[in-house]
Amino acid sequence: MTPRRQWLATAVLTGVLPVLATAVLAGLTLGADWGWAVAALGWLFVILVQLRELSNLAAWLDAPDSREPANVRGFCSELVRRLGRRLRDDSRKLAQAEAGLHSFREAMDAVPDGLVIIDTQHRIQWSNRAAAVHLGICLPRDGGAIIEQLVRAPGFAEYLGNPDVNAPFVVQSPAVRTRYYAVRVVSLGEHSQLLVSLDISDARRVESMRSTFVANVSHELRTPLTVVSGFLEHFADDDTMTAEQRQHFTRLMSDQTTRMLSLVDDLLTLSRLESEDAPASEEEVEMDDLLAQLLAEAHSLSEGRHRLELICDGQALQGNRKELHSAFGNLVSNAIRYTPAGGDIRIEWRIREGLGAFCVRDSGVGIPAEHLPRLTERFYRVDRGRSRDSGGTGLGLAIVKHILLRHQATLVVESQVGKGSSFRAEFPGWRLKAVG
Repeated sequence: MTPRRQWLATAVLTGVLPVLATAVLAGLTLGADWGWAVAALGWLFVILVQLRELSNLAAWLDAPDSREPANVRGFCSELVRRLGRRLRDDSRKLAQAEAGLHSFREAMDAVPDGLVIIDTQHRIQWSNRAAAVHLGICLPRDGGAIIEQLVRAPGFAEYLGNPDVNAPFVVQSPAVRTRYYAVRVVSLGEHSQLLVSLDISDARRVESMRSTFVANVSHELRTPLTVVSGFLEHFADDDTMTAEQRQHFTRLMSDQTTRMLSLVDDLLTLSRLESEDAPASEEEVEMDDLLAQLLAEAHSLSEGRHRLELICDGQALQGNRKELHSAFGNLVSNAIRYTPAGGDIRIEWRIREGLGAFCVRDSGVGIPAEHLPRLTERFYRVDRGRSRDSGGTGLGLAIVKHILLRHQATLVVESQVGKGSSFRAEFPGWRLKAVG
């Protein structure tokens, strides 16, 4: 039996059938008039009872809850039961929808990109948390506001009027002037649009670094190439040049060529280090042998102009010997280049608080404190003239940084102007050979 037929059967059994049965019984026993009178009174009683039940039902509908009203009886009780079940189902579905909406809002707030929904009049309908950081839009404060009144970047209104799907609009953060965001417009039908803002600050910074790097490489190569080109023209045009002049010019060209080759070698080394995450191979590096080799190279580079000291007090180090030699050699050569004649240079390998520490100390000119954080940047120079005269390529400390990163090591720099500098590479204890 269908629910509708079941309800009709209940209504007949509880309301109609008792009245008819009583009226028929009264008519058979007391006469027809009494039968009609009982029927009329019975129907009046049923109507009054149902009116009361409907009144209770109406009162319950004004403030329904999860329970059925106890004072609704008769065939209306079946309606109330079904209505209550429907309300409970709707309430459960509403709770599920609200929970889903809450999860969706949390997910959208977790998205790093800014999201803003606007209508055809560019009024803000919804935004996520990132939009507050990117564009300064915060709900509910800005709900219904026109977005051009909040994002006042020149050309932004024109872009919204005719968005280019292939070229985003770049805006600067209103709070942090070094942050930049690319804004794209996505259609959400006829009546809404979605604005998506993506943080491109790091990409712009990398692009700026790339442009600076190319400019620095071009500048570093231009000077020696200009020197070599000028001397070659002089050789070709001047037939009166003496053998001593030719020898002098040839030596200068050789020095500039060597400088260009060193720059190219350092560039290739740095490119390889940046493209790899870890050393190609590792071995047990005996530090006394490595430091002895570094000391010999230091004597050759110094040519007796400095007092050199070597201290090796620690076990072997696990790592790539070639890369470690390159990193340590750069630190030693820098100390020699920037320490005046007669100065002191000390090369150390010690165990400090469970860490392996390779340190180069000098009594050179020192480095001002404001330059220390940027020393490992490519082509960064404290004094461009002095650095170029010393023969450095400007890439040595950048190479040191990448080699140490590949060995899970850190570079600590301490310096005082006029008193010298200390460059210390600290290696984790697990890279030290256990003393047996």
